[in-house]
Amino acid sequence: MSSAGHHDTVLAHILTQEHNSLPSFLNAVFGFLSRHCPEEMYGSAHISGEHLISQSYCKWRQKYLDDKASQSLLPERCKEEDVPVALSEEVVISHNRLNGSHAVSTGTADTASGGSTASYPNSSGPYSKSRKHDSNFDTTNGAVRDSYAWTQTIEDMEVRVTVPDNVLRGKQVRVILQASFIEVGVQEPGLVWHTLLKGKLIHNIKAEESLWSLLPGEHISIHLEKSEECWWDRLMSSEDPIDLKKISAERDYATLPQEERQKIQQLVWNKQQQDQGKPTTDQLKMESVLRKAWNIEGSPFQGKPYDPSLINFTAGGSFGKG
Repeated sequence: MSSAGHHDTVLAHILTQEHNSLPSFLNAVFGFLSRHCPEEMYGSAHISGEHLISQSYCKWRQKYLDDKASQSLLPERCKEEDVPVALSEEVVISHNRLNGSHAVSTGTADTASGGSTASYPNSSGPYSKSRKHDSNFDTTNGAVRDSYAWTQTIEDMEVRVTVPDNVLRGKQVRVILQASFIEVGVQEPGLVWHTLLKGKLIHNIKAEESLWSLLPGEHISIHLEKSEECWWDRLMSSEDPIDLKKISAERDYATLPQEERQKIQQLVWNKQQQDQGKPTTDQLKMESVLRKAWNIEGSPFQGKPYDPSLINFTAGGSFGKG
């Protein structure tokens, strides 16, 4: 049995044990990873576990979409040409951790180039088949342009580039990402390449941690990891800036540093304690100090049972018997 077949058997067994519940299945998988390789998933690894998950998801999602597109085109191709059906497209993924300044992508995962970036001919005429941007795309903190749109969080960018309806395969797309440069092109019948987006980014990105995927006949989604946490007033230097004063600067709870998340958790817990008439964190700390000081030498309460009601805090901060 091949390794893939063996994995399918094991994973199918886990899915069955979890009553075919996808959330429960994923919870079991991530539970396993948290026990066996927590540092790689949640620690200070070179690439975060979240990025690895997103990368793998995009790879297999693209394969699914490519296979689906191939099936939908199969009857038409068989009618037009009496030739054998082509083999399914294989997405090749490679990594070069020593060269993070270039990423020439021809698949759904980040692909690092070991040398100069690829180039290809551009169309000299108007791109008549390109479509307008999908209005369903949430462009909060971003902007809508003629053939693309973008949005952002403090940490990353999401760019959506519309494509003609005959761009159905990943091999018809070429995305070039560098630290401060982006270029997106598509290929139509006749092997003619059209550039849809090209220019200098207003700020730097982590090219090797960025990735893209194609929704056939609809758009290319590009995820860009910012080199620094900041708000961008435009995607490319050639764009008109947006008004950063109108940005919604709220951050998703999961993206906050651990220290800030702990503070929020403490505030929520204290509010719940207050609503239930129970002591808050500060009150519990004070009680712990009082218990330790209750019977120390020189304490006016030495030898007496602990009774915090005997303490009378004054405005000056001292205390005495009530």
